[in-house]
Amino acid sequence: MKERFEQSELPNTESPEQRSRWIGIVLVLYALLVLSAAGAGAFWLYDWARTRIVESSPYATSAWPAPQTAVTSDAVSESAVPADGESPAQVVEQTPTIQPINVLLMGTDARPDEFGPTRTDTLMLLTLDPATQTAGMLSLPRDLWVPIPGLNMTYKINTVYALGEDRRYTGGGAQLVKDTVSSFIGQPVQYYVLVNFRGFVEIVDLIGGVDIEVPKTIHDTEYPTADYGVETFYLSAGPQHLDGETALKYVRTRNVDDDYGRARRQQDLIRAIFDKVMSADMIPFLLSKAPTLVYTMRSSIDTDIPMATQFELANYMRQASLKEIRQLVLDNRYGEETYSDDGAWILLPDREKVRIAVDEFFRAPATTSQDGIAVALAAPQPVRIEVLNGTDQPGVAARTRDLLVAQGWQVVSIGDADRHDYGRTLVINYGASTQVVDEVSAALNLQPGLASLAGLNQSSLVDVRIVVGSDILPVIR
Repeated sequence: MKERFEQSELPNTESPEQRSRWIGIVLVLYALLVLSAAGAGAFWLYDWARTRIVESSPYATSAWPAPQTAVTSDAVSESAVPADGESPAQVVEQTPTIQPINVLLMGTDARPDEFGPTRTDTLMLLTLDPATQTAGMLSLPRDLWVPIPGLNMTYKINTVYALGEDRRYTGGGAQLVKDTVSSFIGQPVQYYVLVNFRGFVEIVDLIGGVDIEVPKTIHDTEYPTADYGVETFYLSAGPQHLDGETALKYVRTRNVDDDYGRARRQQDLIRAIFDKVMSADMIPFLLSKAPTLVYTMRSSIDTDIPMATQFELANYMRQASLKEIRQLVLDNRYGEETYSDDGAWILLPDREKVRIAVDEFFRAPATTSQDGIAVALAAPQPVRIEVLNGTDQPGVAARTRDLLVAQGWQVVSIGDADRHDYGRTLVINYGASTQVVDEVSAALNLQPGLASLAGLNQSSLVDVRIVVGSDILPVIR
């Protein structure tokens, strides 16, 4: 279910100072995930703006209700204050319960006279791992040649969204892009954020522009315009303050280098936005722009992040501090630039090089043991499941994935099997424990042991592969 900005009226339970802090932190979260937690931020901004109007009214007697007595991270209830002679109770910090999250950022450039689904001009995976306090940005070049699960074809990754929309893929074009990226990198992609470039321009302007270090002078005499013409775009090397239009040109021009350089500039700009919104002196300014920010976000952003998850993210970001932000662009170091059979310019990936780079990108950060030796921080490694449709019915892999995900399993990719006449479902084990394989089988109402096979070679991308046969069609309907 897609989420857009919705205005919600809920009772106010926080002081103005607490609410200001909430809004600022939620906007920091936007900068980190490029406005991905859209609904949560819209609610807090709207609620603040609505309350401010009430506060300024001559008929208002109290703009903010009396604070509740519940203990929060920002306030202590009256009952928590120690009596004379007593030692104050220690504040116990809660371990973050939110799981690692991967959000796919997609940027589209729909022109005014164009109809139907457009190509995604920007594809970037944004990661957040609260357990290790790390985040990351993984850019996928538009010409990357990838297998498209469910469609039994291989094509450029920037066309996947349009293909999913045109062919009525289950969940639409955004879901097909998520499935394609997940299958390619071997990691789950839980959510997406779809941003229109026009909205990007307006949001950068609303935060007062952004400061960035331009590594080399840009002189693009053929920068494309909305009316299919060209214009000259010039930007000197060195420190620059960019408004929305200039920022968009900076991250879209390819004349100065190539598509990979553009991806790096996109990542640098996101970090610059993050640094600006993180600054303490930005909160009063952002508050003054709250109503306009809400309107712009509502018209420019589409996401499938559930509202509850948005609030979880916002609550986590209230007290979080990131130790590391990783950046990776899968450029021509990880593949060969060539032509497809139909003459399209593509980046043909080297899967082994991509695997090594992606594994390093998602690795647990190093920490220091008591004897001073750097060790890898232990992090839970969930079982990675691939689901392949071995029947002649469309959508079976997607429905099986949904069934498993609903039970807490991690499905990293779906697609079609080598044939479509499997009468019995197979559960192929590439290194998971027997107990896990039995539990996966039970999740599909299969008798443990009978459906499982040992994979010939250990897979670096998945731990369990499920080839869905016609025997479990009644289960997934």
